[in-house]
Amino acid sequence: MNDLWDTAGYIASSRYRVSVCKYLDREGPELPSRIASKLGFAQPHVSRALSELRDRNVVELLVPESQQKGRLYGLTREGKQALTRLRGDAASVSVSFVEERSFPHDSLIDHLCDEHGEELRLVVARNGDDSDVFVASEDVQKRYDEQSIARLIAALRAGETTIDDKLMDVPTGENQFAVRGLEHSLLVRFSVDDDAEILVALEPDADVNVPAFIDACRRRLKD
Repeated sequence: MNDLWDTAGYIASSRYRVSVCKYLDREGPELPSRIASKLGFAQPHVSRALSELRDRNVVELLVPESQQKGRLYGLTREGKQALTRLRGDAASVSVSFVEERSFPHDSLIDHLCDEHGEELRLVVARNGDDSDVFVASEDVQKRYDEQSIARLIAALRAGETTIDDKLMDVPTGENQFAVRGLEHSLLVRFSVDDDAEILVALEPDADVNVPAFIDACRRRLKD
């Protein structure tokens, strides 16, 4: 995944980051307090989003660092490019939340629920532009709507590979297995055929071995 899609995925993984970027793109440079007021967010959420986005060179502070009042923020060129790419590709993604028995591979859901229980967040079956999403809990359902999942899929599917070879032998609980897309989650992605794939989101501290995890999932897909 190239740097621009990496940035787009990072924006997509938080509704606060997405909303702040869209606001700055639409309205231009603004103060954190005004952004929070206009978006209806608590200011700490906006301030944190701006700090995170600034660390990734998505937004920039337009006044001297020493200035404590009137701290205006605006999108960088990279931020505008990432947001444009994210918007364009996400618009072509169709997302449907489904129950377990309506999921294209319900035996896979049975396996993941049995083996990973509380570690499981959601499972996505993508076929072309259409994606069916099984959400493991009401808490996760509240955090991710259809648009946020569409942005995630748009960002992820731009990559040519599913899992880097150098990461295949790394237990997913280790920090080296970086996850981009769902904030504070571990995402395992593998292909089913030429234009279909499975995305499984787990808790970040899930203790599974990637090759064994994928092999077990593939066996279930054949059931």
